[in-house]
Amino acid sequence: MDPGLRVATTSGVTRLTLTRPAARNSLTQSLCAAIRGALSAAAADPQCRALVIEGSGGSFASGADLAELDELHGQRERLLANYRELRETQEQLYALDRPTVAAVDGYCLGAGLSLALACDLCVATPRSVFAAPPARLGLLYSDREVWRLALRIGFAHSRDLLFTGRRVSAAEAFALGLIERLSGAGELDAVLDDLIGQFAACAPRALRQTKQQLLRLERDGAAGVGDDTLAEQALFAADGVEGIRAFRERRAPRFQP
Repeated sequence: MDPGLRVATTSGVTRLTLTRPAARNSLTQSLCAAIRGALSAAAADPQCRALVIEGSGGSFASGADLAELDELHGQRERLLANYRELRETQEQLYALDRPTVAAVDGYCLGAGLSLALACDLCVATPRSVFAAPPARLGLLYSDREVWRLALRIGFAHSRDLLFTGRRVSAAEAFALGLIERLSGAGELDAVLDDLIGQFAACAPRALRQTKQQLLRLERDGAAGVGDDTLAEQALFAADGVEGIRAFRERRAPRFQP
């Protein structure tokens, strides 16, 4: 079964395209496994100088696949395996020793936002929409997801997005620092080409070593970050089950007081 990923490498740039447009490129366990395989191949390819991840059909990624999560409730080990595959995909992308770019056109929500934040840079079109809505589903981001959000936009703005789950326009995302480049309508590829061209003007070894420096400095600053106990417990809590069901049934959730 096609997991929903297209991989192409041209002129030293590996491009990962999520191809589940009917599901707004929501992230299933099999799709995450395919992304991890592509990341491993890119890491082993000496010709790969940069990596771009993008969506198709008007979405970057709309989050974790809630239908899949809902079906796994009551199956503790399988649900945890699903969650950890998603988390490990983000960590592997974050740790890739080449420049990585999220090319966002459309919805970039929940786990999709976390996937974009695991990239070094984020480029978006004017119609893109961003949100960090786990609390609206009775769920939690992992510590590292929250840390990367706060690194990008600061703790005060992170509180705003996490406490409200509100949707943010591309213009506001650019003002907050959530994205680094805002393209014109229909100009995403041109902005990407320009950015990749600037990468190409740099020594590949220097880029890899600079990436390693940045990762080390960020991780040193994140001492104590990484305990995902609460996030994993939220998967099985009544509010988490109710939040996912309510979303799928298109109704307001009835959370516990």
